[in-house]
Amino acid sequence: MASLMHLPEELEQVGGFVLANSPLANKASEVRANRINWQSYLQSQMINQEQFNVIVMLDTSPPPRRDQFLKEHRYECARTFLEMIANVAKDQTVQYLLTMIDDILQEDRSRVEIFHEYARKENTTVWRLFLPLLNRQDPFIVNQAGRIIAKLACWSNETMEGADLHFFLAFLKEQLRMQNNEYKQATARCLQMLLRVEEYRQAYATVDGITTILNALSANNNFQIQYQLIFCLWCMTFNPDLAEKMNK
Repeated sequence: MASLMHLPEELEQVGGFVLANSPLANKASEVRANRINWQSYLQSQMINQEQFNVIVMLDTSPPPRRDQFLKEHRYECARTFLEMIANVAKDQTVQYLLTMIDDILQEDRSRVEIFHEYARKENTTVWRLFLPLLNRQDPFIVNQAGRIIAKLACWSNETMEGADLHFFLAFLKEQLRMQNNEYKQATARCLQMLLRVEEYRQAYATVDGITTILNALSANNNFQIQYQLIFCLWCMTFNPDLAEKMNK
């Protein structure tokens, strides 16, 4: 998979300094602080004993113990997360579960394979498991899911293709166009990740993604979003054909 993945992961760093946290990161901090009472879910039979045991272990264990548990119970961890997200109606809890997943992936990018492996065993794909979350009403759930999907697409050898990729790119384009999108930095962050991969650069160009980035740049966005979008354009230039078109 031809890519720019040798670049440092913290793409928001400028001149050695990390720019201010995005609204999504700030909201995620709030979500983490509002701990979930998993015992109440068990007592009300909204989750079963196995789900309770897994989620409590992942939520309360120190990193070394959690890492060992994830290695030894890969399938059970993925199944617990995805079943709970599908079955729990309360937005606050879904926010918390998605933030847990994002944190787990951020700690170790190889953990994306936990979810890819689970999907293969269930004769499906991670895209069919996560993409429906982009249709939720809660903006944080939508954008946190988008962040996870981007990591699943970029940190695995299993690329997103076809209708799934088209749907995700269309979603990102629409989020970038939205005037009142408080999480626009998160949208740009997803594009920063995706456009380091040649296959995704080509796909984004075919849906007129370059024009969308240029239009967003001309809008009244803050410095950080402008930096992120310029980075996206720079990534596009690593495809010679796209670079030639952009120079015309």
